[in-house]
Amino acid sequence: MHTKSCLLAFAFLLSSITVFSQREETVLGEHGWGFSGLWGGVSWEYTPYNSVDTYNKRGFFGFEFGRSLHVGWSHFRMIDDIAPVPGEPWRLDYNYNGGFIGYSFLPYKAIHPTLNLEVGQGRVQHSIEGRDKTFTIQPSAGVEINVFRWFRVGLEGGYRFVRNVDYVSLSDQDLSGAFGRATLKFGFSWGRHNKKQDYRQSYEN
Repeated sequence: MHTKSCLLAFAFLLSSITVFSQREETVLGEHGWGFSGLWGGVSWEYTPYNSVDTYNKRGFFGFEFGRSLHVGWSHFRMIDDIAPVPGEPWRLDYNYNGGFIGYSFLPYKAIHPTLNLEVGQGRVQHSIEGRDKTFTIQPSAGVEINVFRWFRVGLEGGYRFVRNVDYVSLSDQDLSGAFGRATLKFGFSWGRHNKKQDYRQSYEN
């Protein structure tokens, strides 16, 4: 049931991105969705696991299309093993690999909003009950800052949905939860800049 809800949310996100892209082409002129850049980087996340505060690390690499749409791969892992229940002997390790899709609204602006979604298969390593496979969906939204043409900084907030956890002492809800993320992004975009005057000229024409 929860997995179906997450997949429906994924479909809604894709349809929303399509609506925004069509609106941009219709009202503001032809945008163009060709291959326009390569980006990669690293993120740090703060998130609680079963009410225990922890930090996670994420590496990613992706392709940019039309200066706004980003598609790629990411690897997520807990920086340190944690003991979710104070005083209990068992510890926990969690990571996953997956794909991501993101959209930057008005990317020509120095500060602009972003919408992202990550989906992937992973594993949980329980020090007593062994290893288990998981399925993770992470939608998020935030802002991105264009520091240089080759360097951007992002701040996001989102929610992590983890499914298929099958332990006696750990559930899906224990691994699911809200998170905050800071991202350092490196790469380059080529082709025409989508500057404000370009939009105005397309609109006037």
